[in-house]
Amino acid sequence: MTWEEIVGRNIRRLRKAKGLTQEQLAHDSSVAMRYVAGVERAEENPSLKFLVKIADALEVQPAVLLTLESDLPNKDG
Repeated sequence: MTWEEIVGRNIRRLRKAKGLTQEQLAHDSSVAMRYVAGVERAEENPSLKFLVKIADALEVQPAVLLTLESDLPNKDG
């Protein structure tokens, strides 16, 4: 899996967990919806500035967007 795929999957997973559409996330992070969609599909190579904006809107640390889902802490402890 590429880094673009990891980032895209994480953004999609976190966005859906918060009940946000791509349009809402784009608005909340002041980026273009088309770019959010492209990143989620791993068609764009997101900048650090973009990752920080998205992480802020999703209320997570930017590093979470770069973390493999299997490496995330288990919610059960």
